[in-house]
Amino acid sequence: MNARRIHRTVAWAVCAVVVALPAVSANAAPAPTGTHCGLGLPPGAPGFAEAQAQLSIEAKTSGYLNVCEANLERYRIAFLPSQPIMASLPFQPVDLSRTKFVYFDSLGAMSEPNDSTRARLYRGFRMPDGHTATLFEHDMSVDGSSTWRASEDEPESINGMPARLTVLQAGSGDAISHLSWVEGRRAYELWIDANVTGTPMREQLFALAASLPASVSACPEEQPIKPARMGADGFPSAEPTPMTLTQAEVGTPSDNRKRPCK
Repeated sequence: MNARRIHRTVAWAVCAVVVALPAVSANAAPAPTGTHCGLGLPPGAPGFAEAQAQLSIEAKTSGYLNVCEANLERYRIAFLPSQPIMASLPFQPVDLSRTKFVYFDSLGAMSEPNDSTRARLYRGFRMPDGHTATLFEHDMSVDGSSTWRASEDEPESINGMPARLTVLQAGSGDAISHLSWVEGRRAYELWIDANVTGTPMREQLFALAASLPASVSACPEEQPIKPARMGADGFPSAEPTPMTLTQAEVGTPSDNRKRPCK
């Protein structure tokens, strides 16, 4: 049976580390007090709600979160030449030809490692001021996945779509300002390697996001995605496996790359 995955983008800390971070060496210097390292508590764990509330207070007070240097590694992409990667994608990346990205130097592209459906794409750019901007997009119609985002965690807006801004800064001064939102079946992330809090770069980051045109779905006649089923902990949970399957369900391809789209 073709199970649909649910991406649990649920709060500041979880959103900021949606890909596993490298482990911190046992010989590394201890992080300063008040510095957040790793993924933090999982949803439903004792103290999770209190930890999330503390993160929210810190972010609202200073405009950013203090994190370990390792927490920024997720955003440092090893880009490759764009042409071979773009040519093999099963979806049409959003067109940047009439956006502010045309004024930047391309650093290349990368398709998400270990993503057999190749539904995720990163593109990197060098801005005139020397900073790096990275645009990530995920066409969820390619792999049949879905996403759930808590409305209270999305106080920002991109062209009328709810959005979330997370700013992370390490003790070294290195920082990431990460903006995320969903347009239809296309999930976006856009980040700059700088702390934009209280600077003109914040407006620039939002202007870049707003300049993107509407995406073109790879699977325009995809069957509607069922709303996420909420568990007792208040987060989405996978649908239980039925005790029996119909003949049609038995015949449904389990490989998302073979899903009927058109």
